[in-house]
Amino acid sequence: MKRIFLIICFIGATMASMNLRAQTPEEVVERMNTEFSKGDSLGMSFDFVMSIPILGTFRSTNYTLGDKLKIELNVKGNKVITWNDGTTEWEYDSEKNEVKITKAKPKEDNENSGNTDLVTSVSEGYDLSFDKKTNDKVWYIVCKKNKSNKDKDDPKRIDLAISKADYSTIYMKTKAKGIGISMENFKLGVTEAQVTFNPANYPNAKIIDER
Repeated sequence: MKRIFLIICFIGATMASMNLRAQTPEEVVERMNTEFSKGDSLGMSFDFVMSIPILGTFRSTNYTLGDKLKIELNVKGNKVITWNDGTTEWEYDSEKNEVKITKAKPKEDNENSGNTDLVTSVSEGYDLSFDKKTNDKVWYIVCKKNKSNKDKDDPKRIDLAISKADYSTIYMKTKAKGIGISMENFKLGVTEAQVTFNPANYPNAKIIDER
């Protein structure tokens, strides 16, 4: 009788543990957003990838910390680096070996910007479901635009991959107007030096101040 009782307790504990682990896609995304929000104070870096028909694939590495944004873009061997602190923008062009200084554009107006709303807002106007493909370490979530979402610019589908270990974002992929968009390699933690233009690093570059 004691043995049967122990078996029942074991089964009950196992089922309780499974229920604790069982989560809806909405709950997983909510936990992901909690982790994502740490980037507001710690800063965040990620790769932004655009696949444009005929033109090819373009990848930039973005760094954000508070109001500061840095974008590193490499196109056919030419490196273009942009720094934006909300007031001033610096753009270094390696091919021309010059730094152009202008008044800053708002973050939301910057192409390939540090704006990550597309990731964090998927629970609004989208129906979430787990993808059929499985992985012991990753949740794959499909976000399909629902009828309540009247924003014509929002993509019809967004694919998310979220780590089961710590709910960090592994990638976000979507397609808008025929252009493939991917945000990946997210990392928390950015220093002031990483997002601040330092003229000492470009001593031979021509400075063009257009403010």
